[in-house]
Parts: sequence; structure tokens; C-alpha cells
Amino acid sequence: MKLAYNQNQDITFKSRSLAAFLDHRVQLNKAVLDLSIDVPLVALANNSTERKEKLRRVSIGWTLAFLTPLITLPVTNRLALKYIAKLVKSPISKENRLIRLSNKYLVNSNETQKGIESLSKKYKTDFSEVIKNANGNYEKIRQKLINAKMSVLSFDYLFTASSLGCIGFLNNRITKKKTRQDGFSAEFKMADKDIIEKRAEKYKKTEPARKAAFISVLALLTASPLLVKKGLSTNAKNKFADYIKKHASNFDYNDGLFMKRLPFFFVGIASYLGMTMASRNQTELKDNILRNSAYMGAYFGGDILIGSILANISDKLRKTNLLKDDYNKTLFNRIFPPTKPLKELSGKSKKTGSVLFWVNMVALGALAGFGVPYMINKMIKSDVSKDLKLKYTNKDFFEVNRKDAFKSFKLS
Repeated sequence: MKLAYNQNQDITFKSRSLAAFLDHRVQLNKAVLDLSIDVPLVALANNSTERKEKLRRVSIGWTLAFLTPLITLPVTNRLALKYIAKLVKSPISKENRLIRLSNKYLVNSNETQKGIESLSKKYKTDFSEVIKNANGNYEKIRQKLINAKMSVLSFDYLFTASSLGCIGFLNNRITKKKTRQDGFSAEFKMADKDIIEKRAEKYKKTEPARKAAFISVLALLTASPLLVKKGLSTNAKNKFADYIKKHASNFDYNDGLFMKRLPFFFVGIASYLGMTMASRNQTELKDNILRNSAYMGAYFGGDILIGSILANISDKLRKTNLLKDDYNKTLFNRIFPPTKPLKELSGKSKKTGSVLFWVNMVALGALAGFGVPYMINKMIKSDVSKDLKLKYTNKDFFEVNRKDAFKSFKLS
């Protein structure tokens, strides 16, 4: 009995530790949520062709989720410090940890000096080579770091958003090559080929314009770090620069690897726009808008909303201390007060907060993973049924095999 008790204690401790670890690492947090959404996304496909498309979407997404933070960013960080900032002599030296300096220390040279000294203590790394290369000029180091960090951010925006956003167009090409059929793959086997082709006909003509729209948004996203760079670089006092410097830390990479919520949100907007632009008919357009809106809501608001409600209830009923005492009194925050990071909690509050963290994740996964696909599949079958009825009620009834004509209605 004592052994079982200790095992339970150990499992509870690990669960709390994992919750605290994931709580402030947005990409890892979203990866766990992704798993609960992606499995039913593939499983609830309407046919094998759609299932293969969804599997490709999930596989590419997961590959990028691991490739970007674990391989791409460390490489680009080091290359940026070596060849853009020219502050280090070797891409493998410990001084590459300088890229982890938060943007909040890049507002002026005095803050940059403080930040480097703080970073040196934290990682027990001597940045003397960096300081020597800049002749002890911290303003020079600041400007070079801004150039390097914004270059990394631009590349990461371009690489991640373009790779994810092109999945829809890639799926369309592969499906057309394998099935020799246009149209929304979810509708295959629901109706005759000619109906599916007709439903996709007008969307073929707009594909170049849709691709151009996605490329334009991608270009704007990739260029957007120039605004952050401009605001951070200047020593002039103006509203724009002051605003950028105040919020610059929102564009940091945690531990030099993981994006913060805001840049990750921008990538999500661009990539989901690309997937939506690849829609092959009006039904797939509605599918993508509804599905992607639900996912964005789950990733970048649903967790905050549910977490705030659960924390509020807990603070009132269990007398915990999960809600922040000091925060920006915006309209949203007044309605849904923000919660404290789990790493700042202790005792009963931390135990309760960890449990509510997992309740939050399960609720979001169930809604976005099962609820949304269920409703979308019903919508797809309804749309196809309307076109089937329209086709066959306009024909001579006696020339149509009734059973074959309405074979899809059993799916409705």
C-alpha cells in the first residue's frame, strides 16, 4: 500500500511539473492540444482520399512543429550572430547564447549592457569576445543584435507560414494526380463525379487570384519584423518607437527556441489563410473557415477564456489564488481576468491550477477535435444532398434509377 501511495504521489508531482512546463511554452502547449485535435481530424474523414489529405496536413504540421524550434531556429540563430551581427567568430561557441537576450534589453545601450551582464550570470557564459568585437560599444552590440534577431524572425515567419499554408495546394495537386478528379475530396462517393466537378468548376478560375492573395499576405508577414526593427533601433522619442519598445518582448523566443503567443498567432493567421485559399468549392471554403476559426479560437483565446472561468470559480469556492492581482484593465481582462503562470503558484493553488490546466486542455480538445468535425461533416452531406435533389428533380423521373440517384441520402 505504501508503494502504491508513493507511485500516486510521484505521478501527481510529474503531472503538476509537466503542466507548469507547458503553461508558458506556447508552441509545446499547442503541440499537446494539436494531438487531441489531429487524431479525430484524420479519424473522422468521410473517405480514404480525404483521410490521406488530412494525414498529410497533420504529418507536415507535426514535422514543422519539431523541425522549426529544434533544428531551424538554433541554426538560424547561430548563423545570424555569425554572419549578420558578426559578433561571434564561431557558430558553435557558447557565446551564441547572446541571441536569447530579450528584446526588452534592446531599447537602449544601457539596458543592453544590463541584459548581457544578467545573461552572463544566468548561463555562466563570458561574453567578453562579443564585447571585444564591438570595441566595448554596447550601442553597436544593440543595433547588431536587433538586425540578427529580426532577420531570424522574418525567416521563421516565411519558412513556417509558407510551409503550412501551402499544404492545401499540395493536397489538391496530389489528389488530382491520383484520382483524376477535381472537387472537394470529402464529397467523393457522396455523389456522381459530374456533380462534384460542377460544384468545383467556378473555383478553378479563381485559383491564380487566391494564390496571389496568399503570397501577398505572406510577403507582408515576412516584412513585418522591419517595423519592430525600426521601432527598436531608433533612439528618437515618438509614439511608434515607444509602443514598439514597450511591447518588443512579445516577439522574443523563449530560451532562444520557442515563439511567444503573438508571433505564433501571426504565423497561424497566414498559414490558415493559405489553406483556406486552396478550397476547391464553396463547401470546402466553409469547411476551412469554420475548422480553422475553431482551431485559432482554441489555440489563441479558448484556453485563456476557459482558464479564466475555471480559475474564477476555484478562487471563490476553494479559496485558491489563481487569478492575477495586478494586470491591464482592458475590457476583455475585466470580463475574463488573466490567470497567474503555474510556475508562480504554490501549495493548494498550484495543485488546483495544474488540475484545471488539464481540464482546460481536455475541454478544448473535445470541442475542436470532435465537436467541430461532427458539425462540418453534417454540413458537407447537406450541401451535396441539395445539389443532388436539384439535378434529379429537373430530369424525367422515369429516366432515372431512383435508388442510384439518391444513394447519398443514406449519408444525410
